[in-house]
Amino acid sequence: MGSLLREKIIDILRSYGGSYVPQSYIHRAVDASKSRVSEILGELEKEGLISRRSIGRSRVIYVYPGISEREPKERMRKIRIGIVFSSEYLFLPSFLKQIKAKGYEAEIIIFREGLKATKALAEGAVDAAISPLPGQLYLYPMYRTYSIVLNGLSGGFKVLSLGEPGPLYSSLISTMDFIRNAILSRKELEAEGTSYYRSPEEILKLKSRKGFVVTWHPIYIELERRGAKPVLDSSSLEIRFCCTLALSNALGKRAKLKLSKSYLRALRDFERDPGKGIEHYSSLTGIDASILKSATSDYRIVDPLDPSSIDEIVESFAPRIPEGNIYREAVD
Repeated sequence: MGSLLREKIIDILRSYGGSYVPQSYIHRAVDASKSRVSEILGELEKEGLISRRSIGRSRVIYVYPGISEREPKERMRKIRIGIVFSSEYLFLPSFLKQIKAKGYEAEIIIFREGLKATKALAEGAVDAAISPLPGQLYLYPMYRTYSIVLNGLSGGFKVLSLGEPGPLYSSLISTMDFIRNAILSRKELEAEGTSYYRSPEEILKLKSRKGFVVTWHPIYIELERRGAKPVLDSSSLEIRFCCTLALSNALGKRAKLKLSKSYLRALRDFERDPGKGIEHYSSLTGIDASILKSATSDYRIVDPLDPSSIDEIVESFAPRIPEGNIYREAVD
């Protein structure tokens, strides 16, 4: 049994020469105990076939080139897709329809914070994530277990005043955080420092009437309903990105290409008819369809981002360390 499991693990690893994959994917693929899989991976590491490193409680495997150049079998037919609680992904119903036609079943997992969605992808808890591009770039050098499709939507954010002067509230390492940095750098607001919120619920429970909030649709809709006043939006701040699709290396090149093409088609479908998937998307997220209707005019398709866009984002959180070219490796 042990030799059979070892051969099964090696057979899977042969598909990923020169790539990083989450160790958790190997556990799932062979349907064996974590301890036994870890023991065999330890043996392969000693033999120089792989290397492993720990990031918190997670482990990432690097498969050395030369173990094989074979394209992986498409083992995964059920794709777990992480998204953020947001009105942004109105193209999702079309995307799900496209991948179903290619033989994939999708499970949607909704996160309350973008960085958590991206971390789940990096560590193998989901197979794909549509999450804020800054967070995808930020985590990439640590994990390198995924690649990014540089297409998506822009817009869908506002900066609101809660009343009196105070801090600027933002989500952490996200498009909102990038906007926060741009606002303060350009002196667009006289904010008294920065305070981070970890979920939409946290900012909606805020009792203070002091400060500003940078947030996304539908969160700003509710804040406006409660009396917050818009002071800046996407028409006054040129931000060319928001969330992008990132795909786990464990999917393999063939599956990643199919999913990328489906994603691009879904974006084009949204551009032609933004309101088409509202009812379906409402049922997936719990966001009221009447609120989603207002999002169709708040988001717009953007042209594919180029490497200079990556450099601009990276400069905001990592101006010198690590060297900037590593972030360009993340792009498919």
